[in-house]
This record gives sequence, structure tokens and C-alpha cells, in this order.
Amino acid sequence: MEQLLKMAGSHPQFFLDILNSINDSIYIADKYGNTLWINHTSELICRVPREKLIGRNVKEVEKEGIFTPSVIRLALESNSTVSTVQEVGDGKYITSGHLVKDQNDEVIAAVAHGRDITEAVKTTSQLKETQELLEKYSQEIRKLTVHSELKSTPAEKSLLLDPSIENLIEKIAKVDATALIIGETGTGKTVVAKRVHLLSKQHKGPFIHINCASIPETLIESELFGYTKGAFTGAHSAGKEGLIRAADGGTLFFDEIGEIPLTLQAKLLHFLQTKEYLPIGAREYHKANVRVIAATNRNLEKMVEEGSFRSDLFYRLNVLSIKMPPLRDRKEEMNSFTSYFLQHYNEKYNVKKTITPKVLEIFQTYHWPGNVRELENLMERLVILSEQEIDENDLPHKMLENTNLAISMELSLSNASMPHLLESMEKKMILDALQKENSTRKAAKFLGVTQSLLMRRIRKYGIQLQVE
Repeated sequence: MEQLLKMAGSHPQFFLDILNSINDSIYIADKYGNTLWINHTSELICRVPREKLIGRNVKEVEKEGIFTPSVIRLALESNSTVSTVQEVGDGKYITSGHLVKDQNDEVIAAVAHGRDITEAVKTTSQLKETQELLEKYSQEIRKLTVHSELKSTPAEKSLLLDPSIENLIEKIAKVDATALIIGETGTGKTVVAKRVHLLSKQHKGPFIHINCASIPETLIESELFGYTKGAFTGAHSAGKEGLIRAADGGTLFFDEIGEIPLTLQAKLLHFLQTKEYLPIGAREYHKANVRVIAATNRNLEKMVEEGSFRSDLFYRLNVLSIKMPPLRDRKEEMNSFTSYFLQHYNEKYNVKKTITPKVLEIFQTYHWPGNVRELENLMERLVILSEQEIDENDLPHKMLENTNLAISMELSLSNASMPHLLESMEKKMILDALQKENSTRKAAKFLGVTQSLLMRRIRKYGIQLQVE
């Protein structure tokens, strides 16, 4: 050591030259995670000049995706040495974060030391096993990231999820096959699609969400495939790239896929089979590397039988499927959901509301046509509008009406006549459909009857309409 110090003399650059001469990356930060210095190898790996990193906090650099995760951040947060697989650009690195402490055992700096294992792995006889291990580590890292990203809203956190669905999501995320998410409105289909994307190889690419029910039939083709300059009257002079192009390298999520026009289904099927699409007005096909996830609250198999949905497209979409259970089938989790939403909105609005056992009992009986989303919205409303204790008098009239009807039906099963029971069931089904849909036309379609028949039943049961 004395000889080394003698060689350095009064030139501290001597030590920096040594660090610059090695092929491993060296990244040095202060005790707060602010970058102090990186060696030449780190510059090459990060593809960012040293001057543009010095002074910046590693959390900020990590958030930009220059490296994932920051091993210095992990070491500082855990106050110990941390080793992990780090992704930097297209490479994978075994990286260790070390803490530098003074004589009082106080942290004064942190050093990350990384070694590129991408090429080394390729030269070993255990290539497949090592790559699988690396992917497993990468998957675990992404799971931590996903958990952090999805816990930002209460609905997303509460929807994630029972272990069987969580396990299925992780399996689907590992492959590139098309996936179909089936479930009623409000069960968390979009959250699941995002989670599959963030756990997949496409996680660094865009996640493009297209709601097929919200785009007019005349516009959906141009929105999806794009168009060339002057393709049709009213087209933008520069053309438009389309959502498939925008999703290149990532995931395209078709929400409410059952609403996509029959005339467009053949073109979508062609894209799923070949990864090629033809913008409106174009003469040559374009390619896009896109992972497709679809979701629906409709019975696609029934639509296939009716001829309103192509059977070949359905089978292509349904390679992998996830069925999201409605809230009424998750009654054992009802109290946990309610408690979580109550705590969240108490903290958000700086109050300390409580809830009575009677309300929890009503929640267990209620049908929940809007599922977890309905429960979340209701709890926010109750926390804002109720007094200190939330009781049954704070609940919406429709909820009490439906709940009382359900309870009376259960109590009268043993001695009620068949016509009476059938009428009670019919009224409850109509009330549920009217609450789920925002028009009598849609409610009639949901029930499988004509609108005129539905209106006659509404008048018969004296149901007060709050929809069009």
C-alpha cells in the first residue's frame, strides 16, 4: 500500500486511471445517492457521457431506465451490501453495491461494481439454464417494479389479486402468445393487462390501450391501422401512423374486443397471424412487433354462434385466457376490500370514519353489478358525505331496495308461490341491469329482451327510472 501511495504521489488522477483501465463498470455516489464519478466502462454501458451523470441522483437515473434496478439505491436503503442482476440497455450485469464507511461506521459513499455476463453466458455449456435463471431474476425484479407502479391507486391494489390469478398472470407474461381477459365491467381487466405487460419482455415498450366500444365504427380502422397522405377526404395532410405502429415493441390492449366491427375482424386476424398490416391508402404492408391482449365482458362464444364475431378470430385471441371473477363471487374478500377502501379514503380526506356491522352485512348481500370499481366509488362517497359512523341510512336507495328484495326472496323461498318468486326474480334482474347499464336499450340487450318488453316490465313493477 505504501508503494502504491508513493507511486500516486500528489496525483489523485493516478487512482482514477486505474479504475478507468478495468473492463468492469465502477459507479461511485455519495451517501445520498448523488453520482460522484463513473469509469469509462460505465460510460460505454450506460451510453451516457460521464458529465451528464455526475451530480444526478441514482433514483432519477433509474427512473429514466438507464439501468434497472439501481444497486446503489438498494444498498443505501438496506444499509448493507447488495448483489443483483441489473439490466443496462440490452445487456445484463451481475452488479454489487458496496457501502463506504468512516471510522465511526457512518456511510460516506456507495460504490457499484458490475460485470457484463451477457457474452460470458453464451460461451458456457449451461447457456439455457443460465438464461432461464437470469430471466427468473429479471422477472422477480419486474414484479417488484410492477407492485410499486400498481399500488398507486386503491382499485388497482385491491384487485391484485387472488394467488391463482396472480400465478396465471406470471405464466402468461413469460410468453408472447395472444391473451384474452374475460370478466364483467369493474372486475379489473385493464389492471391485469397492464400487469401482464409490465412482467413481460415487452415491459420497456409502450402499452397502448384502445377501447373498441368508445371509437365510432367509421373511425376505428384508421385509428388502428393509420392512413397515408390523402387516403380519403378529410384525412390529415401528413397521414397518420395508427395505434399498431405506436405500440411497436410493446403491447396493444384491445378493451371490449366484442365491439369491434365484423368488417374489421378479418384485417385484425391477418395482423395477429402475420404481424403485418396495411394502412388505409397504402400499397405495401407494414410490420410491427406487437404483443396483443384483448378483454371483453361479452360472451364471445355466443357471438360466434350468432355470426357477429368470427370464429377464427376468437380462437386466435383465446390462446391464453384469464377469467376475472365478479365481486359477488368473492364475498370472503368483501370485508378486506371494504376495510382497505375505508382506510385509503380516510387518509386521503384526513378523516377517521368508521363503518357499522350492519353495512358490512348489506355489502355481503348486495349483488354488486359494478364489481370492485362500484365498491371503491361507493366507499369514497360514503367517507366524504357520511357523519362519523357510516350506517345503512347513508347507503343508496337502490342498494337497500335490491338488498331487501334479495333477503325477502330468501326468506320466502319455502312458502311463496312460483309466479310470485318468478316475478321477484325478474324485478331483481331488471334492477341489476338498469344499474349496470346507462340506458334502457343497453339494459334490454344485456337481459336478452326487446326494449319494448323491458319498458312494459318496468311499468308493471313501478320501477323508477334514472337512465334514458
